[in-house]
Amino acid sequence: MDKRLKNLRQNIDDIDEKILNLLENRMRIVREVGELKQELDISVEDLNRETEIIQRLTQYSSGKLSENQLIRIFTAVFKSSKQIQRKDK
Repeated sequence: MDKRLKNLRQNIDDIDEKILNLLENRMRIVREVGELKQELDISVEDLNRETEIIQRLTQYSSGKLSENQLIRIFTAVFKSSKQIQRKDK
């Protein structure tokens, strides 16, 4: 295999590990949010919050990801987050 391709793939693998660690940290906090929502009798689903996050990230983005790409990625994150919060009920 070409050394350049191998190096680029290694860079991607390193980034993937960082993304995984960040997602695991996010889900740990999501679990705490879910516990607090349950205590306060607040619904797990908060579409306003999801919209707020997408808008904030779209503004923060350097433009290398389109808004549609951000929405697809974070829709999956939101879905997993809600699943974790519902499991803890």
